[in-house]
Amino acid sequence: MLKPERLTSEELSERLRSYEQRYGYSTIEFYRRFQTGELGDDDDLMMWAGLYHLYLTSLPVRQFMHRADSLCS
Repeated sequence: MLKPERLTSEELSERLRSYEQRYGYSTIEFYRRFQTGELGDDDDLMMWAGLYHLYLTSLPVRQFMHRADSLCS
């Protein structure tokens, strides 16, 4: 069984930037086009969509951690 890979928020952002550079459009534009079925569903695009979903769902946690760090400083 494969152990899930853990990514820091910086690594996650870097991976999204890498896809943007490879395909030539922003993650937001990609996701809009992906959602409407314009781009298909090959493995690379599915990974990009999954990483963006992870980014979106982890945003509240990242914001909370940032606020907590600010309060401790």
